[in-house]
Amino acid sequence: MKNILLTFIILISLTACESKKSNSTENKIAESEIEEQKVELTEREKEEKLREQINNEYLAELSKCSQNKIAVTDFNGKTEFWKICETENGKRIIQIESHEKTNFYEEVYYEKNGELIYAEESIKYMPINHYILQTWTCQFYAEKGKLISLMSLGHGKTEDDEWNPEIIFEMYKKRITELNKIEKE
Repeated sequence: MKNILLTFIILISLTACESKKSNSTENKIAESEIEEQKVELTEREKEEKLREQINNEYLAELSKCSQNKIAVTDFNGKTEFWKICETENGKRIIQIESHEKTNFYEEVYYEKNGELIYAEESIKYMPINHYILQTWTCQFYAEKGKLISLMSLGHGKTEDDEWNPEIIFEMYKKRITELNKIEKE
């Protein structure tokens, strides 16, 4: 009877040890998952903070723009109106607007020391003699020549699976080339 009791106690002790090991492993896995979530939240928070910082900076610079250079072009087969605001601190805002058929187009490029840090593209469905009926807007946030984040609202390009947000850099380069042509003429 003593042997059975001793065996039973040993068995219970071993089961308890295995249970602790199992709980310990499960706890480590759970802790690891929590750390991963913290990292994800931290990345998301960094992205939100960057967007907020760039938005605030852009709006502050835009409010200082009182002496805009204004131009009109037809480089793309339609009349486009340009406003260029250059500040003393190496920042520049380029705004381009046009209307073609039923769409009103707007592009904004905000650069710091020649580097694109914010861009906005919008297409508003607005036939002649109408108010805006539908809007699509996409804000692009860049750092060191790389797209960091984007925010899209409405129905438009971002709903197409083939759309590549990196196209904003090509659009920007094309616009800078066009801007340089304006200044030479």
